[in-house]
Amino acid sequence: MTTETLDRLRCEPASQDDAGALAELILIAGEGLPLLIWQDMCEPGETAMDVGRRRAARETGGFSYRNAMVVRNGGKVASAIVSYPITEETPPSEIEEAPPVFRPLLALENALTPSWYVNVLATVEGERRRGAASTLLQEAERKARAAGFQHLTLITGDDNPARALYERFGFIERARLPIVKDGWRNDGTHWIAYAKPLSA
Repeated sequence: MTTETLDRLRCEPASQDDAGALAELILIAGEGLPLLIWQDMCEPGETAMDVGRRRAARETGGFSYRNAMVVRNGGKVASAIVSYPITEETPPSEIEEAPPVFRPLLALENALTPSWYVNVLATVEGERRRGAASTLLQEAERKARAAGFQHLTLITGDDNPARALYERFGFIERARLPIVKDGWRNDGTHWIAYAKPLSA
């Protein structure tokens, strides 16, 4: 590993100025699915990506720069993780009211509650397989332990090559549900909920 690749794999808190990069990375992690949310949230004159950047720049909410850690290359964000505690289940009535494509995700989040949840983990093309994702997962685990949680969790599609990384890192499959595509293009068939037990 050299400084020409990933700034010696130092992870640091994201800043509000990283909102654009975080929006791009959540699209990579979600294979475009976040655009379905953002398109319905556009204000006059906004694009879906504007919404993503606006949400990433918020001071509160799950997808916020305040919940993100990044690894940089030459000052630019090369990889990021967004993680935070989930402590309350989504009521069944709210799941039923959600768009069909999101219902299995909400149900799987309930299956993982309470835990320290990894909402986003992604690396830009050209910087992958250099250790950034592992470094960021280690930081999320440190935060989870410090906050007293017994599990680090995430949800991913069954076609995601990163599953090999997660399983090497100690994540164990807890549940899975069929993916509802409803117009979203994706090659997977199931969402998989993973949990990594954290010893005291």
